[in-house]
Formats: sequence, C-alpha cells, structure tokens
Amino acid sequence: MSSADPMSSIPARASTIALLQRLKPSDKNWDEFLLSVFEDWLPPETVAEIERREREERSSKFAEVEKRHPGWGTQRGR
Repeated sequence: MSSADPMSSIPARASTIALLQRLKPSDKNWDEFLLSVFEDWLPPETVAEIERREREERSSKFAEVEKRHPGWGTQRGR
C-alpha cells in the first residue's frame, strides 16, 4: 500500500464488525479478506483491473475505477 492510497474508516454496526472478525482468517489482512469476499460478485474485468493495479503498486479506490469504467461496476439500481 502506498501513501497515495491511505487507510480509511468504514462505519458499521458492532454486530457486523464482530461477524467479520470471526470470518476473517488470521493469515489475511483486511484488504485481502474484503476483496476476496467480494471477488465472486465482481465482474472478471474488475477483478483483473484490481490485480493489475496491485501488481503495479498503483492502487485506486474502487469508486475511481468504477467511475472510469461504468460498465464494470456494481451496477447500482438493479
């Protein structure tokens, strides 16, 4: 992770955080765990783009990728 991609805080209910803490394997950090949880829901092109950016150590927030590539995103409003 680079300084250009700072950590963030996501507000969530205590019960949600407790559940996530029970599910997260101890050998994964939160970034790895959360991305792996959603990989099955993300289009393959989005996963490929995330992996490409990680290899280049040039991370972008998902919202930025989605904005540049609207067809790849979460398809809100379904």
